[in-house]
Amino acid sequence: MIKGQQGGDFAPNGYHQTIDEEFGIGSTQKDGLNSIKSKMFPQSQDLTNQYTNPQSRIRPRVGMSPDLDDGNFTINLPSYHPFKEQWDKIKATNIPGIFPELQANTIHDYYYNQPDDWWDLILYPDVDYDYEQGRIDNPGYYHMYKTQTGDESIPRRLAHCHDLNDKGEFSYVYRRTGDMSVQQHPYLDLFKSNQFRNFLSKITGYKDLKFSEGHSFVSNYESGHYNGPHTDGENGRIAFVLHLSKDWKPAYGGLFLRMDWDWKTINKAICPPFNTLSIFDVSNGAPHLVTEVAQGIDNKRISFTGWYQ
Repeated sequence: MIKGQQGGDFAPNGYHQTIDEEFGIGSTQKDGLNSIKSKMFPQSQDLTNQYTNPQSRIRPRVGMSPDLDDGNFTINLPSYHPFKEQWDKIKATNIPGIFPELQANTIHDYYYNQPDDWWDLILYPDVDYDYEQGRIDNPGYYHMYKTQTGDESIPRRLAHCHDLNDKGEFSYVYRRTGDMSVQQHPYLDLFKSNQFRNFLSKITGYKDLKFSEGHSFVSNYESGHYNGPHTDGENGRIAFVLHLSKDWKPAYGGLFLRMDWDWKTINKAICPPFNTLSIFDVSNGAPHLVTEVAQGIDNKRISFTGWYQ
């Protein structure tokens, strides 16, 4: 087994949702760009989850913006040619400005302002779980620890994970959504649309791309959170990360690094750029990691992660 191939940002969320209808109502041509006309419907949620850290900054939740119009907006996709050129060279590329400014800010605010207990805090490995016996009893089961409110073992579990990370062994600690069927902002349906998948096919050369249902999630990294070196296993041919962090600086940590197969040489480093989509080929493994967010950082590294098969 490849080290960490099922871990971190790239483990299934354990939930399966159905696409009731494709995003958008067709494509048009405008000023030489591919244009997707899309209709989104605001929704509100009253969700509670498992973990609350009283030491973390919590901002009032805002939900969907009441200032949006009737929900219609147009996304103009740029020419695919420059991104294809870069993809052909390094099997990765960054696509800036995916969403219009208003919609990008709306998605950011929706996730940024969720309280800690809205997210799952996940830790791997679980210091109290027998992984060897687990592989015997249930070979297809992937175990990570989700914290519970009032769990007094959290400091011990965090210390164990950080100790492993310091030793260069695979581990991770961060927050993420637990059920995208109720926690996904509807604007993110863009990534399921035929129009967007066709756009990615032109860049990558991969045909008949399918959005990997049940594997996408939104992650939230704060001080001390990280995701150790790993691969994506068999999650898909293309991985994507929509960066939703604002004013993120390299000194904060939380950098995405893609490595060669020596697990040391860095061939791609990304300091999260807001409203930019990073895509990269994972059909051959592509080891990668997210570096630890520095202590005392008063910001959140928010991103939407998924795969195309």
